[in-house]
Amino acid sequence: MKFIISTSRCYAATNCRLLNFENRTYKNSRFFRNSVVLQLPSKEPLKTDTKPPAVPPYISGSSVDNANQSLQSTEKKNASLNNTVVKHDNNLDNKQNMNESKILDDNNFTMRLVKKIEKWSPSTAKYARLSVFGCKYLYKDVLVLLSAYKKYYSSDLSSLTYAELELKYRLPLQLVRLTPILIFWPVPFTNLFLFPLAFMFPKYLLSEHFWTDEQLKEYWIKDQQNNFEHNMRVFEHLSLMAEECSDDMLLKWFRVIECLGAGGVSPVDDIIQAIPVFTMFPYHFSTLPRQHIKVLLKMYNIHRGWRRRVRLKKLAQYIQLMDRAIESEGGPDKLNDRQLKWACLFRGLSPFSSSRETLVLYLKDWIKISSKIDNDSLSCILHCQVLLALNRPENNILKNTE
Repeated sequence: MKFIISTSRCYAATNCRLLNFENRTYKNSRFFRNSVVLQLPSKEPLKTDTKPPAVPPYISGSSVDNANQSLQSTEKKNASLNNTVVKHDNNLDNKQNMNESKILDDNNFTMRLVKKIEKWSPSTAKYARLSVFGCKYLYKDVLVLLSAYKKYYSSDLSSLTYAELELKYRLPLQLVRLTPILIFWPVPFTNLFLFPLAFMFPKYLLSEHFWTDEQLKEYWIKDQQNNFEHNMRVFEHLSLMAEECSDDMLLKWFRVIECLGAGGVSPVDDIIQAIPVFTMFPYHFSTLPRQHIKVLLKMYNIHRGWRRRVRLKKLAQYIQLMDRAIESEGGPDKLNDRQLKWACLFRGLSPFSSSRETLVLYLKDWIKISSKIDNDSLSCILHCQVLLALNRPENNILKNTE
């Protein structure tokens, strides 16, 4: 080691270039050590009392105008940049909405798959189309239902639209039908028999989104036939309870019952004049007989559990909210065909043997009666489908077919 160190020192002493390099680095290091460290001045608070600086004498007026013009041009450029940024953000939002609508409206991959299946076997392609479009409609309705629940928990039921009120009433019961498929679908090899079984029994295992138009008509008519039998029993109870009443107002009520008993359709004005009867015994909610309450629960497909009167009263309030929502949104004319058919079906009129004009007129008569009902006569709204639609010619299908 001593020999290596001594030879390196001798080489450094004989080599002048190496000595010059060492001297330079030594001087530079001394310079950086002794140099003053530059510090940026700290930001002072703005003084409001100070006047703006005057224009220096060597700057002419034209140069000042040029400076102002340059400032205005820079402001315009910044504003244009901000507008372009806002437009770009709006374009991005529009593109996102377009992408969502594409996902919902025309899914290219699924439609290609359906077309390939249709070439292979048209019968299976029919069920493939039902499943694809059913999932789309179900997805849209679930989004509307979630927004309805958000509005309901944040404010009140009165803030909901008619579509939200309708789906809040109908969709939860239909989602219950899909629970067996949702539970057993992740299990391996269950798809081989689960989906064929669901399409074999669509009324019990699928929602209305996966039904064909023929199935929808068939199942709705069957349900309405069962309800029509309960309507007849409700009318019998109403006529029997009328014998227990004694008041001058009951003359108008007897006129309505006699018209229905003779097989006619009672006028809307007579029903409106007989509304105060439902504030008295025995038509008030608190005085309705138990047998009559059971028949009303069957007529509206409600379970016959505890708190029957409370649930019937809530249903009457909910129906009145739907009527107000229809009226506030422009009337029955603004409803689409599916909403109009279900609204008339729910209110006792068969929608398949009548035109759109008759359905709209029926809903207008219903809303006219519903607007005259207050909290004391709320039980009248549960009997409106008996008073309005019992002897309608559109419901002859329900009488003839068994």
